Amino acid sequence: MCDVEVGSGTGDPIVARDGETLEMAIRWIIKGGRIMFRPRFKVVLGAAILLACAIFVFGTAWAGTTGQLSGVVRDAKTGEPVALASVSIPELKRGAVTDAQGNYVILNIPAGRYLVRVSLLGYVSQARENIEMIPDFNTRLDFSIESTVLTNVPEVVIKAERPLIQKDLTGSAKFLSGEDLKYQPLRGYQDAVAQQSGVVNFKLNIDNESQNNNTLIIRGGRPNEVAYYVDGFSQQDPLTGVSTTAINGDAIEEIVVQTGGFNAEYGRINSGAVNIVTKEGGEKYFGSAEGVLGDWFKKSRGYKNFSASLGGPLAPSMKQVTFYAAGERKDVEDRRPSIITDEVGDPSQPGLFTNGVLPSDGSETWSGVGKLSWKPSPLKTLKLGGTYNQDKWQQFQNPYRFNLDHAPRFHDKNYSVYGTWNQSLNTRSYFEVKGNYFLTDRIRGDGVYFDDLKKYAFPQGAGDPTYDPNEALFFYGSQDPQGAHVWDDFLHRNSSYYGVAADYANQVSKVLQIKMGGDYQRHTLRYYDHYFPTQLYEDSAGVLLPKNTLDADRYGYDPFGEKIDGGLDGPKHPKVASLYAQGKYEQLGLVVNAGLRFDYLTPSTQSLRSESNPLQSDVNDSTNLPTKLDPQDLQESKVYRRLSPRLGVGFPVTDRTLIHVNYGKFFQQPNLQDLYVSYAFLEHKIKTGGYFVGFGNPNLKPEQTTAYEIGLTHTPTERSRIEVAAYYKDVKDLVEITNIPSTPNAFSSYQNRDFATIKGLDLAYTLRRVGYVSMTASYSLSWATGTGSVSQTQRNIAWTADETPKLASPLAFDQRHKFSWNFDYRLGKGEGPALGGTRLLENAGVNVLLNAGSGYPYTPTRIYNEVTLANVAAQPIGPINSRYGPWTVSVDLKANKGFSLGAQTLDVYVWVLNAFNRDNVRTVYTGTGSAETTNFLNTEEGQNTYSTADAQRRYILAERSPTLHENGRLVRFGAKISF
Repeated sequence: MCDVEVGSGTGDPIVARDGETLEMAIRWIIKGGRIMFRPRFKVVLGAAILLACAIFVFGTAWAGTTGQLSGVVRDAKTGEPVALASVSIPELKRGAVTDAQGNYVILNIPAGRYLVRVSLLGYVSQARENIEMIPDFNTRLDFSIESTVLTNVPEVVIKAERPLIQKDLTGSAKFLSGEDLKYQPLRGYQDAVAQQSGVVNFKLNIDNESQNNNTLIIRGGRPNEVAYYVDGFSQQDPLTGVSTTAINGDAIEEIVVQTGGFNAEYGRINSGAVNIVTKEGGEKYFGSAEGVLGDWFKKSRGYKNFSASLGGPLAPSMKQVTFYAAGERKDVEDRRPSIITDEVGDPSQPGLFTNGVLPSDGSETWSGVGKLSWKPSPLKTLKLGGTYNQDKWQQFQNPYRFNLDHAPRFHDKNYSVYGTWNQSLNTRSYFEVKGNYFLTDRIRGDGVYFDDLKKYAFPQGAGDPTYDPNEALFFYGSQDPQGAHVWDDFLHRNSSYYGVAADYANQVSKVLQIKMGGDYQRHTLRYYDHYFPTQLYEDSAGVLLPKNTLDADRYGYDPFGEKIDGGLDGPKHPKVASLYAQGKYEQLGLVVNAGLRFDYLTPSTQSLRSESNPLQSDVNDSTNLPTKLDPQDLQESKVYRRLSPRLGVGFPVTDRTLIHVNYGKFFQQPNLQDLYVSYAFLEHKIKTGGYFVGFGNPNLKPEQTTAYEIGLTHTPTERSRIEVAAYYKDVKDLVEITNIPSTPNAFSSYQNRDFATIKGLDLAYTLRRVGYVSMTASYSLSWATGTGSVSQTQRNIAWTADETPKLASPLAFDQRHKFSWNFDYRLGKGEGPALGGTRLLENAGVNVLLNAGSGYPYTPTRIYNEVTLANVAAQPIGPINSRYGPWTVSVDLKANKGFSLGAQTLDVYVWVLNAFNRDNVRTVYTGTGSAETTNFLNTEEGQNTYSTADAQRRYILAERSPTLHENGRLVRFGAKISF
């Protein structure tokens, strides 16, 4: 028997069994049968759902990379439809013929810009240039063609633009092309996505691990609730839910940012999706090379960025086989510069900080993307491709300012390879089969010894020196008699998966399109975190002896960090798969997107039989010893089935105004690192107690979101658009760490106990180029409240076994107001003032980007020593996250000038960040609401603790941390040559 859980509007599940599922789901989604599907579609949808019940697998998502083209061809004089007209895309050698009503449709068109031609004997041929195909969406293109009795009439060529209103969009999405980003003062798709309404560019670390990029928050969801795809394949680490993939900006063809109302083919995401489609080669060779250097006019921070790309036919005689490759190398001396760095120097460290560079804060990054395409015929395409990213970086932490060499060091890498076979069966249907392999790996360790665990060892009788207990401000360095402190926490995690998927789409009629598909993935997860690597070995007269092999949370690795396979603490192998079916109905401007998705969730591991008595779950079993974790203390983990409906409706109010509403149930498995645990480590900690650590819970349920949205799009003029969307999200079963009372010692684990309520309003304005000017603006008003921002939010409460919050409060990333404005002034060829017959400013322009945002919340406390390394307890004086930090405002700009060099073009530019050198604060001290001081030195306790002038000087160094402030003005110069 197969139980299927269908979400209801009340939040309670409707449970059906076997054959009841189809009838119940269809009745629930299509109330009263108001939208009638053809019998063939009902059979296909029913078969998909029943097949989902029959398989025992677990779901995730793949993103689309193709769009469709449709429209009507009419006689320009009479307005009557023109039948049998040929509509073609010459570059793809694809086309369709109009029916008796003049309608045509072409599915399965790769994202990009194309020329589209319509022709028919007796009419003047017409071509539209620059027609843009958007992944997962329809491009509407109507033609009005002139009749003629003449022959050899020149073709009419019209340069087109993307429609201001995407009429089949029933949710919230932003479409960004590579050309849109070309002149903006930003670099990387993350920066581009951060400008969109509904997206918060969160710059604080609130989870277990630090990242070398900012975190994107979409509509108040947790950081792991945003999915990232490149060419249709997921780029997220399933252990942590984050992505470290970087893409060279020149390689981007299209970015689709979906912030609400996405279709059933998108799963395992609760908040949003970022879908990046990279460029492909063509029949002609093309490429570019670019270099950026900075920073100038103020203390150099050693910014160097070089990138190159090349595409075209694999060989001049092999037009049907094309390639594209792009790579980027970035070397940054100070990856997160601060406006106050040159103010916090100390005489004991001559030459450091006063040069404006944060020491031990560099980054070396490599990234690349490649694609090979073979088209044996216009209807068939085979693609092979992949991505590669490697990032070596160090993290400056103020307590390590006198021990810089030992500040933590990171090595992140990921790569993916994939293949897709795409075949159009005709102009109205196609299928795609694809497979891929993805791997991500992180090592974090001491800045000197890094991943050589034997070098962490200390001589017998000696231990890792920490800090002066009387001062407790900075870790000991090599200049101290005690010797340098070693970063005493070593992490190595590795996760990979291989997957296969298939999709099928059919334009059943003019008004109905169906799409269905499924996928399967098998993961391999390895994790090793030794909490005291300086104790793993000890040096006995030059001989290294194992010492502490127990204080390591590990699976897939042995106690010494070497890979193992098999056993209770071997690698974990969750399996993921899904099935979905969705339909799009279009009639007289009305668009209905309805879909159903089935997910099956299983961690494929063992869980504790009893949490209250984990080492002796059966006291009546004489073989079940209370001193160890026996096999009978474990049982197979739970599996979960979820059925999630999606419904979106769009309809025109006038010829310039479109309204959409949508509703959806979204399920997402928790971060996999919250599901798994080392059983040897668990046994050790239950027996000994001691320091805090969170243990994974394989029985965690999927987190779920119920989302509602209503939106309006209006075009007040032919060149402008206004977008408004209001949304509400009810989120429950969020994961949070909590204290588990047990015998002989309590431990902390994860449970589905958090909830959140999120609501907001997104506004956006677009002005297409009018004369020399174009502009975009966005504003977001949001309230993100809940009982926990991430699964680790309540770690202090779990450690002390205090009562957990029952009421919602602002989440850590709750940004009430966010505003972004982009202004572009540009002169084309032959434009601008002339001097002596030369137009000096032609092909030149300036782009200005303004970002402003309100501060993030914090919990106000009494004044206390907030920078001490010793354990202290804050005393709140107000509700959780009831106060907010200061606003941040920055103005960035980029001015460029293009030159024609025969077949090549050269573009030179200056790029300025924070042009007005404003001091923007990242976070504040909770006792003062300021990033400058804790005010502890002005208290009696502070004066007694730091009574000497030297102690007070060092305390000021500790509280004046550069990491609390954003960068000041940065000036960079770049040049790019293209052909």
